[in-house]
Amino acid sequence: MKITINKEEAKFLVRIADTSLILGQRMAEMCSKGPYLEEDIAMSNASLDLFGRAEEMYKIISKIEGNQFSEDDYVFHRNEREYYNIKLVEQPNVDFAWTMVRQYFYDVYAKEVYTQLLQFENSEVKGLAEKVLKEIKYSHSKSKNWLYRLGLGTEESNNRLQIAVDHLLKYVSELFNWDDLDKKYFINCDQIETQWNTEIDSVFEEINIKRKEVPPLSMRDCRDGFHSEHMGHLLSIMQYLPRAYPDAKW
Repeated sequence: MKITINKEEAKFLVRIADTSLILGQRMAEMCSKGPYLEEDIAMSNASLDLFGRAEEMYKIISKIEGNQFSEDDYVFHRNEREYYNIKLVEQPNVDFAWTMVRQYFYDVYAKEVYTQLLQFENSEVKGLAEKVLKEIKYSHSKSKNWLYRLGLGTEESNNRLQIAVDHLLKYVSELFNWDDLDKKYFINCDQIETQWNTEIDSVFEEINIKRKEVPPLSMRDCRDGFHSEHMGHLLSIMQYLPRAYPDAKW
């Protein structure tokens, strides 16, 4: 099955949907691996929220594209180069600090992205953004709290947090490599970047984490369907059952 997304509005929205989906898959991998039961359940719920918002966005995309494909088609029947999520969210769960830093970086970004989607011309996108922002604000508060706990905890927790930050910062510049679609559909691209940098710098200063200069990755952009080495492995797991048993009904 070859899934081609043709309309500009759908191409823009699929980036947002794919980013939610892939981060949801990464958070699902943390099920039963939390530091304690309450946090384990919280991460599983965060994964379900991300899957839910991705599914609703794929439904909207399907309508824009003339209902040629279902939301399951978008999830399970595209290859690596046909996904357009930011590389940040496909990075693995090396340890709990990495998981929380990745989530916090995404939450700060997503909060501004969905705030701007409140002004989107498509009424269904606006309605979804209003709903999703409630989830994001909760997730943002939670992931931010974990950065404070780890940064201001023990020497070991601060060191692990710094290592995670140093690595994951490499994938941040891609978020702000705006192209014509971003500039057409976002109200203010520069505001997303400014808001992100302002909050990150403020929090890092308070939790004794250094924001080091990180050279940009010499990799092609996610907007062109290019990914890190982790994406193919992630999809092979996520898509295995529907591809192995295409006629199965769940």
